[in-house]
Amino acid sequence: MTLTRRQTIAGALGTAAALSLPGRLSAQTDQLLHASWGGGTGDTWTHSFATPYQEQSGTAVRVVEVPNPEAQFRAQAGAPQYHSGIGTFVQGVNLMRDDMLETFSIDELPAMKDIDEKYWLKTPDGRLAGVTPYFAYYGIAVNTNEASVDDFQSWKDLANEKWRGRLGMTRPIYLSTYDLTMFSIAAGGDEMNTAGGMELLTGMARNVLIVSNSLAQQNTMLERGEVAAMPFYSTRVWALNEAGIDYVKMVIPTEGSLLLPYAVFAPKGVKDREQVAEWLNYCASAAPQESGMAFSGYIPANSNAVATDDIKAKLGMDYTDLRAKLYQPDWGYIAEHQKDTVAAIDQMMSPL
Repeated sequence: MTLTRRQTIAGALGTAAALSLPGRLSAQTDQLLHASWGGGTGDTWTHSFATPYQEQSGTAVRVVEVPNPEAQFRAQAGAPQYHSGIGTFVQGVNLMRDDMLETFSIDELPAMKDIDEKYWLKTPDGRLAGVTPYFAYYGIAVNTNEASVDDFQSWKDLANEKWRGRLGMTRPIYLSTYDLTMFSIAAGGDEMNTAGGMELLTGMARNVLIVSNSLAQQNTMLERGEVAAMPFYSTRVWALNEAGIDYVKMVIPTEGSLLLPYAVFAPKGVKDREQVAEWLNYCASAAPQESGMAFSGYIPANSNAVATDDIKAKLGMDYTDLRAKLYQPDWGYIAEHQKDTVAAIDQMMSPL
């Protein structure tokens, strides 16, 4: 029998049944449990972070694939079974505000000194509620068999009626956080001034063939040319390109793309706190982040990470030039107003 890469990884770390039972595993103090989304994200955490960390430190880290690590942290509040988890920056902000995360001093996580402070998940009193392992960005993915990259040099182009029935779009929870922010920038506003952005988002919504909840479905629509373009994640286009689907291109519009930092955090009251701090510090260091970039296109946050010539060719630029094209919003403001923004977008889309 031929094993897939996923099966090989699972076999090396233990059976899937064991991974689904963190309570049974957490009794082993020489082993940390890390909650991750599945698919390519889980593979990245196994390949680029957990495995080399075990080789270096002797401490095993089991990557437990779950639908939503944030939900696991909330469900286990007061009795955490995971030692760490990956989440979006907004999820980290929400958990931090709800006092559900362990905090650390910069002396406990010194690798964070090599990451720009604007990417820090930081409490009002200056403590770190997590570390930044990498980021992606949100731009416009274009199937060049159906349209030209020149057709989408501005976020405003997505609202052009010439694309009626030709675009894809994600669901309101992400539209409120990602799309609306960049449409607002294109309209001369920002995440705090979204009236113009909502008009452009409404224009795009009229052009949409389908609103998809599934990243896999969005991949398929782009690959098959069912849609000509859609706002999408850089890592998803990277994976398509690595699979030989090179006619799907990632466009950074003239107004820029949205920088999407991720955070690794530990639940409040986490066991084995000192070991967890060492693991988090490793996640913030350059070496695993460089490995994650080569493996799946997640862009290092650590300023000491070096882009190889191959990486530069694939990105079309180095890390410094790329960061200069990406917009970092006030994620705290977005998280605070997300519920109301989602409701407004739902209302906007209902008659369309």
